Amino acid sequence: MTTTLVPEGLIRRQAIKYWLVLFLWPAYLFFLPWVFARLGIFSLLYMIFPGIYLFTWVGFLMHESWHKYVPNIPNGFFYNVFALMLLSDPQLYQMTHGFHHSKVHTYEDAEFHPVGEVRNRAVRIIYNWLEVIIGVAWLVLMASLAVPLDPRFSKRYRIWKLPISILAWVIIMGGIGFLAHRIFGVSLAQIVVPFVASIWLNSFVLHQSQLIEHGNLYVDGTFDERNVWTRNLKKAGVIESIILFFTHGDSEEHVLHHILNKQYLRPFPGVVPLPEKAVYITFRDYLGILGRILQGKPDHFAASSPDPWRH
Repeated sequence: MTTTLVPEGLIRRQAIKYWLVLFLWPAYLFFLPWVFARLGIFSLLYMIFPGIYLFTWVGFLMHESWHKYVPNIPNGFFYNVFALMLLSDPQLYQMTHGFHHSKVHTYEDAEFHPVGEVRNRAVRIIYNWLEVIIGVAWLVLMASLAVPLDPRFSKRYRIWKLPISILAWVIIMGGIGFLAHRIFGVSLAQIVVPFVASIWLNSFVLHQSQLIEHGNLYVDGTFDERNVWTRNLKKAGVIESIILFFTHGDSEEHVLHHILNKQYLRPFPGVVPLPEKAVYITFRDYLGILGRILQGKPDHFAASSPDPWRH
């Protein structure tokens, strides 16, 4: 496949987004208790936008920082800060994301399957329901339990870093909440309730994007063959466009990040052509995938299998 590399100037211009999000996400959290106190249940609209939009942005920029995609920023700084903003221990993703690429669409993908294959179907169904409902926070929790015991990571994992991360979370969330209390006069409940609701909503939506791309998909094949099976969300209607908006288009051309992960990281539509065998799905297709996830029925294919979502 002939590819066109993303112009370096276009990549360097992404730097402003990192500094912008570094300010916008804490600002959103700062105003959230005030909005909740004034609007009650209708503050859900604020949690959806800009809440989900900003949270997923933090997640994707943390991912890009891990890959060091933008050369003219302090990637290590942004990676650690964004991971802490997402209430994650930075060393977890630091260790597991490489396995997501090298072992994608297998149970050895330590990011998507931190506990490996859940063989008992009844247990797998419970696990899958919790993962879908709780979202990416469920994977972070499972990784927190599994990584320290996993032979692939145990020698590098440092338990003493976890209290440091917890302290950082307390400072970030507690500091923002305290500032909102002092300035807006909001109560503890008016801080905690919207914080928890917003974080859950963000975790749920972000993971739907990940499941669209990789969820329930297991492929027997070589590294290159497994990567090509990465799914892409087709702009088939309003729902797909809304999903792509709130998740910054990540699922639109996600296969390119897996087959060209050193050259292509985020969607630049039309800049780099997708492979001929690229897999496209619609939201309706995703509902079918989600249904099988909740029933504990893995989608298992040989690399040579025909694309089951071909329209």
